[in-house]
Amino acid sequence: MKRLPLVSILMVLHSIPAWAVDPLPTGDVGLTATELTFVAHQSDEFNSDKIDLEKWNIDSNDFGPWSWEPSNVVQRGGSMHLRMMQKDHQRRGQQLHYTSGMARNDKTMTYGYFEARIKSCSRYPGACPAFWLYSIGPQNRYHASDGETVAYSEIDIVELQQSEYDFESKQHFPVTRIDCNLHTVLIKDGKRVWSRPNTNPELCKTHFDSPWDPREDYHVYAVKNTKEEIVWYIDGKEVGRKPNLYWHLPMHVTLSLGLRYPFVKYENGQMAPVGEKTTTDGFPTHMSVDYVRVWRFNNALASTDWSKQQYIAREKVVWKKNGWTWNGAKVESNFAEIDTNKDGIASGQERQVWFAKIKERN
Repeated sequence: MKRLPLVSILMVLHSIPAWAVDPLPTGDVGLTATELTFVAHQSDEFNSDKIDLEKWNIDSNDFGPWSWEPSNVVQRGGSMHLRMMQKDHQRRGQQLHYTSGMARNDKTMTYGYFEARIKSCSRYPGACPAFWLYSIGPQNRYHASDGETVAYSEIDIVELQQSEYDFESKQHFPVTRIDCNLHTVLIKDGKRVWSRPNTNPELCKTHFDSPWDPREDYHVYAVKNTKEEIVWYIDGKEVGRKPNLYWHLPMHVTLSLGLRYPFVKYENGQMAPVGEKTTTDGFPTHMSVDYVRVWRFNNALASTDWSKQQYIAREKVVWKKNGWTWNGAKVESNFAEIDTNKDGIASGQERQVWFAKIKERN
């Protein structure tokens, strides 16, 4: 049998599309192809020379004591690179000293498996590479089983190199402390009340002490979010789990490089800049992401996401209540118009955009 030269084999492999066969999660995480659907429009191998701006919003609104700038997000060598650099600037009258990069997928997902292969940044301490999920918008509310009203859901799949203070050892944690945390906002007596890892560790805090330095190589960080629990994985092995009480809102897949100690401090529960610690040493610094892969669980929708069947059932109730003559064809047409990403789900965000368009027409 004639054997093809290695160069020819590589040329053939290179010509195969990135997802000729849908990938499966890394490692033995107890999930099968029949349970999952790979979501290509929220996944990316970063193999092209340009960022896919249909997938990634790299110009997010600024928050925190640093600013997000699109120029700090680039794609080359098969990875997305997010940069942090020292740059004095002002925002809303506040003097700030660093800018960084963030990439957010503007589609939402709730229950699924989320995985990214990441190499951490060289600067330590001071910069925190993160892969996370978070909800946006006051239109999203969830009434939890314990009666609480949830206004915000955030799952930190991984936060690297945070160098948080260890109150037991009276020192900052080493670079090998890897955080996998939760954040939420509950509405109590009409006020927004945060639950965070440090204020409610039993509910929100998870960590892993790695035997390796995350700055030296790529590692796979992942989370499984179900209606019952949240499970974190590193390199295909479970490192923590929590019951899922409040993380049921549609969330955005996000990559970011945030500022940390010694360049920020906490004041009244919020991060504030520490201007006197500003330095160019170790900057610019970059986190690198080889890929992001997202799978949704079949037959598991968020509370604000409706299948076609659910949408039609709800519309029947509305039409009957208003005394309208039922028009199934019109309702199906509306669903098709709402479902802009054609995934068979009318998400809360898609419905909100559609209703705004209808209001403009009228």
